[in-house]
Amino acid sequence: MYGMLLESIQHFVQEEYGEEVWNQVLEESGFKNAVFTTHKVYPDRLIPCLASSCSKFSKNDDKVDDFLCFFGRCFVRFFTHYGYDTLIRASGRYFRDFLNGIDNLHHQIRFSYPKMQSPSFYVESEDIGGARLHYRSKRTGFGYYVIGQLIQIAQQFYGLDLQVTILNDKDNGNGSSECHLIYDLRFDNTPYMKAQKARRNMIEHTDLTPVSCVYLFQLFPFSIAFDRTMTIREVGEKSRELFGGEEMVGLNVETFFLMHRPRVAFTWDNIYILQKVVVELECLNSHFTKHPICDRRNSASTRNLLLKGQMRLIEEWDAIIYLCVPLLSNLQEMQEVGLYLTDLCLHDSSREIVLAGWQHGARLEISYEKQEERSRKLEQNLKKADEWKQKGDDLLYSMIPKAVALRLRNGEDAIETCESFDDVTVLFGEIVEFSELCARLTAMEAVTCINGVFSLFDNVTDSHNVFKVETVGQVYMLVSGAPERRPDHAQHVARAALDMQAQVRKMTTSDGENVHVRIGMHSGPVAAGVVGLKMPRYCLFGDTVNTAARMQSHGEPGKIHISESCQKHLQKDDFITEPRGSMKIKGKGHMTTYWLLGLQKDEASE
Repeated sequence: MYGMLLESIQHFVQEEYGEEVWNQVLEESGFKNAVFTTHKVYPDRLIPCLASSCSKFSKNDDKVDDFLCFFGRCFVRFFTHYGYDTLIRASGRYFRDFLNGIDNLHHQIRFSYPKMQSPSFYVESEDIGGARLHYRSKRTGFGYYVIGQLIQIAQQFYGLDLQVTILNDKDNGNGSSECHLIYDLRFDNTPYMKAQKARRNMIEHTDLTPVSCVYLFQLFPFSIAFDRTMTIREVGEKSRELFGGEEMVGLNVETFFLMHRPRVAFTWDNIYILQKVVVELECLNSHFTKHPICDRRNSASTRNLLLKGQMRLIEEWDAIIYLCVPLLSNLQEMQEVGLYLTDLCLHDSSREIVLAGWQHGARLEISYEKQEERSRKLEQNLKKADEWKQKGDDLLYSMIPKAVALRLRNGEDAIETCESFDDVTVLFGEIVEFSELCARLTAMEAVTCINGVFSLFDNVTDSHNVFKVETVGQVYMLVSGAPERRPDHAQHVARAALDMQAQVRKMTTSDGENVHVRIGMHSGPVAAGVVGLKMPRYCLFGDTVNTAARMQSHGEPGKIHISESCQKHLQKDDFITEPRGSMKIKGKGHMTTYWLLGLQKDEASE
């Protein structure tokens, strides 16, 4: 299907549901950053997929079928931007005329959209209260989309209130090869009675002299007549030249032709119903190649020749005549099937279409290719923009917790993000003897060393429910329990501390010396929030932060020093702690502290 169908959906979903919902629908459908182009061909499954996604975000519990119907109505409202409303208005004086001419409209649009695989419609019967319409398509899952189109056209162009009922259910969208639906259309069909009366009057008052059938076959040189047994009775002069009419007469028409459109069985009963529908027959070249009659029929490409026209019942013959012309788009197609301009009729548009297609086809194709290339580049740029946006988000979330960042994005003031937390656990980790390390190494080697240590710490924080608050010099700070409150904050920080300690033991400096860190932990209340405008950061405030820093500074290299409040949290789990005793902490007086050695399942740390 062409992108114009998808453009209509995008336009009205954005208009009625908003840009954010449309982006969610695209992402749910797996087409994030998709840019729809009018003349680009897209997979048929996309519209049912979009309808399914829309139903998931619907606040009114609308079903998939409801959205398919909505999409169909959107398309009719949208194609007025392209001037196709004029074509619909000109297709028939009444709605019944439009129904009988849907296939003719598709045929005309085919020249603007050559890759279009249009469905087939035909009216089986009519009465004063409506009509019965058959719909056939190679696509499945579009039954309610068609209903939406019919309802909108009836309302918008003919002022009718149309009621549609599906009489059969062969469009389940389950991957079957073809869809065939019968719609019962209920509307005011009073013009049907007027047409019947006008037809009777014409028959009764016509006084022209009948003419020979020879003139009819001269007017339509590609025509074919066949009877109720589907036996060919006569063919036009060009059909004789192209297909060998002498051999065709007396044989079954299905021997030479396949019903290409509408997609129904090629039978007398079906053809009788289809007298108001454009019919396309495809030449079966296999028969002609076995019986070469003239040079023209030796063209191997006649296998692709399509005839387009109308089936009409001639009651006096008890036969149907197919009044048709070759379906050609340009000079190349005409030459491939062995025809010339002089073979085409003067009274129809066949010659003009062939010449116009030859003049403008190449230019249109170049325009389509350029437009598709622009769309492709735009999609690539959108994907790159999305990737950079993700990188920016990752960088932002490394400075500010995601939950807080989302609040800021929603318009909250930074001061509103400040909160008090009754209990969190704060960790400080410091590279020991960093001044001596800097004196011993070059500046670049020192930077590489500290970067390696902090990169290891970053990987550890990503594996646990902790947030990296900041790094100042050789000191690394993290917290758990803020901004997301959790009762097991001490356990998460303790596991992170043990992992940090284990990872650092594997590191050495460029001169082969081991790297040591000193870690301290404390649990207690804090205030936290975003501060700063130019370089906003998520900061912690309170005595708990100072105490955690003191635990680190009064610890020992390679060990994890924790406060009594932190130890009380950890004793509920399988953590191994060892009393250090009461010691004087600068600015705090005497405090009882502990060493964190590991977990019960692990070997105790030295």
